[in-house]
Amino acid sequence: MSIVPARRDDVREVLGGREVADPYRWLEEPGTPETRDWLAAQADLFARARDGWPAGGWFRELRQLTSFERLSVPQWRGGRAFYTCLRPGAEHHALMVRDAGGDRALFEPDTADPERRTVLGFWSASADGRLMAYQTAVGGSERFTLRVLDVDTGTNVDEPITGCRYSAVAWLPGRDAFYYTRHDEDDRSGPRLCLHRVGEPAGADTVVLGGGADRTAEVDALVGADGRLLVVQVASGLSAANDVWVADLREGPIERPALRRLPLPEDGWTSAWPAQDGRLYLLTDAGAPRGRLLVTDLSQEPHTQQPRTLVPEDPEAVLDGFAVLDGLLLVHWTTAGHATVTRHDPATGRLLGEVELPGRGIVTELAPGGQGDEAWFEYSDRVTPETVYRYDAATGASTVWRRRPAPVTPPVTASETVCRAPDGTPVRILLLAPSWHRAGPLPTILEGYGAFGEPRVADYYAAALAWAGRGGLFAVACVRGGGEGGEAWHQAGRREHKQRGIDDFIAAADHLVAAGHSTRDALGAFGTSAGGLLVGAAMTQRPELFAAVACTAPLLDMARYELTGLGEYWREEFGSREDPEELGWLLGYSPYHRVVPGTPYPAVLLSAFAEDTRVDPLHARKMTAALQFATTSPRPVLLRHEAGAGHGERGRTGRLSYFSDVLAFFAHELGLASITPTEPRGGELP
Repeated sequence: MSIVPARRDDVREVLGGREVADPYRWLEEPGTPETRDWLAAQADLFARARDGWPAGGWFRELRQLTSFERLSVPQWRGGRAFYTCLRPGAEHHALMVRDAGGDRALFEPDTADPERRTVLGFWSASADGRLMAYQTAVGGSERFTLRVLDVDTGTNVDEPITGCRYSAVAWLPGRDAFYYTRHDEDDRSGPRLCLHRVGEPAGADTVVLGGGADRTAEVDALVGADGRLLVVQVASGLSAANDVWVADLREGPIERPALRRLPLPEDGWTSAWPAQDGRLYLLTDAGAPRGRLLVTDLSQEPHTQQPRTLVPEDPEAVLDGFAVLDGLLLVHWTTAGHATVTRHDPATGRLLGEVELPGRGIVTELAPGGQGDEAWFEYSDRVTPETVYRYDAATGASTVWRRRPAPVTPPVTASETVCRAPDGTPVRILLLAPSWHRAGPLPTILEGYGAFGEPRVADYYAAALAWAGRGGLFAVACVRGGGEGGEAWHQAGRREHKQRGIDDFIAAADHLVAAGHSTRDALGAFGTSAGGLLVGAAMTQRPELFAAVACTAPLLDMARYELTGLGEYWREEFGSREDPEELGWLLGYSPYHRVVPGTPYPAVLLSAFAEDTRVDPLHARKMTAALQFATTSPRPVLLRHEAGAGHGERGRTGRLSYFSDVLAFFAHELGLASITPTEPRGGELP
C-alpha cells in the first residue's frame, strides 16, 4: 500500500475555456479498492505518527474542562419549560421538560440508540405545552426525521415524517397542527412548506408553498403566539438576502393562507417575529449592515403597511437579537466580540438603560420567559462555561437558572490585539495566554473562519483553555467574511473578495511573529469547515509562515466544491464554476490547485469524517495526496479519517478524542512541552 499515491496528470477538465488539472480525481470515490487501500495506508501512517507524540493527557484535560451541565435557554409553553441538557457524562443533549412534577427527560438519544449515533435536531412544543415536535438524525446525516410526542406520557403519537432538514416547526395555537418544511427524497426540487395535522398520515399533508425548481432554497415558518400571523422566510441557499411573506390566518383556511410579500429592501437579510394584535418585528441588515429593528402593524392593511425603525443601527455594535416583554423591549448587541443587552421602550424604542451582565463575555441567546416580566439568556466568557440566566424586569436582577459545579479552569489571561491587513484594514485578534507568562514568544495556534457572516467571539472554548493552560498562546483572527463587523464585514470577504479574508489571516500570523508573541517555528494555523479553506489557502500561499497546519472537514477543491455535499448551497458565498469570471476567483485561491511540487510545506493534519454530507471528505483525501507528493519538508502530512461521524453534532467522546489529537499534533510540532502524564487513548467517560 503506497502512502504517496499515483499522480494522474492526464486527468483534466475544461471549465470556462481553461483546462483545470485534477491529478487525484480518483480519490473522489471512497469505495474503490484503490481508495480503500490508500485510506488503510493513511490510517497506519497517522497511528504511527500519533504514537510518537509525547504530549499526552489532552483527552482527560478536555473532559475535565467540559464536565459541566450544559442547558439551553428554556422555551415556555403552557406553563412548562422545555429545554435541552447535556450532562457531564452524557454523549448527546437530551430533550427535557420542567413542570409541576419536576424535571424529566422527554427524549434521550443515548438511551434511544444503543450505538449512540442519534442526535437531536430542531424541537418545538405546542402553544399549550401538551405536544412536542422534535427531529432526530443518525450519524452525519443532514436528513432529519420529525416526530411528535405526548408530553404527559412521553410516547410518540404520530407517524414519523421523513425528508426534513434542520428547520422550524410552527405550531398553530389551539390546534393540533403545525407548518413544517419537507424535501423530496431525491432532492429534485426545492423544499415545500406543508401543513400537518397530528394523527393524520404525512402523505395527506397540504402543501402550502410549493418547492419550485430551486433545490437550494431555504424555507422557514413561524406563527405568532396569538395564532394570528403566519410568517414565511424564503432564501436561495445561504445568500445574504431573503424574502419575508406574511398571512393573516383569520382571513381564510389555514391550508391556503393568503401570503403577501412584505415590501422590504432587497439588499439584506430580515428575520421576522410576529407579536400580539398584528404587530410584526423585523430584525434586518437591509440598509443597515450592523442591523436595526423595525416594527409594523399589519392589523389594517398588511400589503401596504410600511415598517418603521424602532431601534436604529449602531455605529459600533452589531444587533444580534431581541426579546419583547410586557412593557419592555430587550435588545442584544455584540461589540468587538463582547455582548451588551439594552433596555428600551417597546413603543418608541427609547433607550432606558442596560441589563447588567455577569462579565465581559457574550450572550448567545435571548428569549422571553413564561411570565411577561422575565427573559432568559445564555452567557459565557473565556473562563465561564455557557450558563443560563433568568432576568427579572421588575427588579433588574439576573440569576443563574440552575447552578452546578463549574470546571476548574487553568490560570489564563484574555486580551486582544490589532493588526493591519495589506490594504490597511484593522483586523482584531483575540488572545488567550497563560497568566504567568510575562514576555517572549510562545508556541501559538492561530484559528480563523471568515465565511457566511459567522463571527468569532470571546466565548468559552475548552481547546483554547487547555492549550493556554499548558503554556501556549491561542489566538483567533477575526477576518473579513465573518460577521464581527456586521454584514459589511461579511460582504468584504465573500465571493470576489474572498482573498481579503485570507490576506487578513496571513497578516495576523505575520503580526504575531513580528510582535514577539510567537516565532515561525512555533506558529500553527487551525481551521474547520470554511475555516479549513481559510487556513489551507493561507498555507499554500505562504507555506514558510507556519510550522504546522490543521484543517478539519475542509473545503479545498474549489473547482468542484459545488458538486458534492451541500456545496451547491454556497454559490452565493464563494461563486460558481459555471461562470468563467467566478471560476477565476475560485481557482485564484483554491488550496488544492495551488499545491506546488518541490515546496517545503509545514506539518499538516487533515481531518475528515466518513459520513460528512455537508463537506465531502474527498477534499481532505485529495489535498493529503497532493501535499504528500509535493512536499520536500521532513515534516509529516497526515490524514485523520474517522468513520461513523459527520460534520455536525456528534457524541462527546468522539468530539473530545478529535480535539485531543489536534492539540497533541500541535504540541509535538510546535514544541509545547507536556505537563501531564500520557493516558491510554479512547478512555471512557465517567
